[in-house]
Amino acid sequence: MKPVRFRSRAIQNINGQITYFEANAPHVVEPFRKEMRATISLIQTFPYIGHKGDVELTFEIVSVKFRFIIVYAVKEEYLDIIRVFFRGQNR
Repeated sequence: MKPVRFRSRAIQNINGQITYFEANAPHVVEPFRKEMRATISLIQTFPYIGHKGDVELTFEIVSVKFRFIIVYAVKEEYLDIIRVFFRGQNR
């Protein structure tokens, strides 16, 4: 299982969504975190499970429940989480 490194933009994306949920739907925060952890674990176990991304050498995986898209790259030593997009968010 490869370790994961999050780029600062991905962390900002995730924290921004959590802040939104805390203000508008606090009951969703913990299920969202659980889904995020499960999706990250899935790509750690199966790095090439995502479809090819819009940017060369990237992959994307979509969460079914929350419909977020994780954009990542598979490096030799780790998984590079580049961005996380949410429903209705411009790329």
